[in-house]
Amino acid sequence: MVLDTIAQQAKLKGLAFVGTGDVFHPRWFESIKTELEEIEEGTFEHPRYHIKFILTVEVEDKHRVHHLILLPCLSTIESMREELAKHSNDIDADGRARVELDAPGIVDIALAHDCLVGPSHAFTPWTSMYKEFDSMRACYGDRVNDVKFLELGLSADTSMADQIEELGDVTFLANSDAHSPWPDKLGREFNRFELVAPTYAEIIKAIKRENGR
Repeated sequence: MVLDTIAQQAKLKGLAFVGTGDVFHPRWFESIKTELEEIEEGTFEHPRYHIKFILTVEVEDKHRVHHLILLPCLSTIESMREELAKHSNDIDADGRARVELDAPGIVDIALAHDCLVGPSHAFTPWTSMYKEFDSMRACYGDRVNDVKFLELGLSADTSMADQIEELGDVTFLANSDAHSPWPDKLGREFNRFELVAPTYAEIIKAIKRENGR
């Protein structure tokens, strides 16, 4: 998994945006800074294949629940990583760091850094929100209204998640959980957004359902 190959294969697959993943890992962060061009705050582009990237990371909380975070800029990665490092022993070694915080604590830090956060692959039976908790409120507590999206994961789809009443106002994301740049993995699930322009800021507005979206 290198950015050049990801961008090349994303172009073949017809994707416009890809999440970087793993931004807290020092070597991957360095690759992002040196191999991608920031064309607008939060929006990065591969100079050869013109695929756009947004900054994303997944973290594991103390209950083994995974959370997806969308970040607005490179400086946010550094400051948020520094804060989370106080609660993590493996943030330098693991692309998906484990932090000794509960979900509300992670949301507090994410919001303080102007990030968007929600549960990753929420229905998987091993490291997910619904594996550990009976509801979003049980997981996120008084921060539940600050969680604007839920990642479905490969274990669920929209029609299934729509059966759960508490998710009525939550935006569903269908990401590919690729772990590989090749066509059978990259883009095997994807999102369609209504955007005024292809930017990180517009994606955030779409997820938050702003301006009638």
